[in-house]
Amino acid sequence: MRRFFITVIALSAFSIMSVACAGGGGDIEPADSYESLSAALEAAGMKVGEQVENNFLFAGLFTVPGIEMTASGQDILAFEFATEEEAAGQAALVSPDGYGIGLKYINWVDTPQFFLNGKMIVVYDGSQSLVTDTLITAMGERFAGESPDGA
Repeated sequence: MRRFFITVIALSAFSIMSVACAGGGGDIEPADSYESLSAALEAAGMKVGEQVENNFLFAGLFTVPGIEMTASGQDILAFEFATEEEAAGQAALVSPDGYGIGLKYINWVDTPQFFLNGKMIVVYDGSQSLVTDTLITAMGERFAGESPDGA
């Protein structure tokens, strides 16, 4: 009987951990477009808000204007380029700490995190682990910046 209870407790703990780690419970697919990025964030259980072209504060960071979107209240910048080569060339301009892009210096509010996948660069200037973990799953590891906790 004791073994049964230990097994039930272990299975319950495993189930709780699985649900907690899965976020929204959906499968997160690789993101290489605005649509697939939105789908990845939604699959992680986030509510994705309106996507608007970033014409003001972050205009001119890269050769394309990109969009601003929110995911559960967190701001994300996304830039979709015509080719993977153009995206890689633009990514090469970003300093390792993420505060410089070419000759521009950006005074981010939080610790910037830059992700590159295919034709897309995504910038997250926040500290919510669900957003960071989802972007790592959908986009791959950061190519610049670092985790807000320094990891």
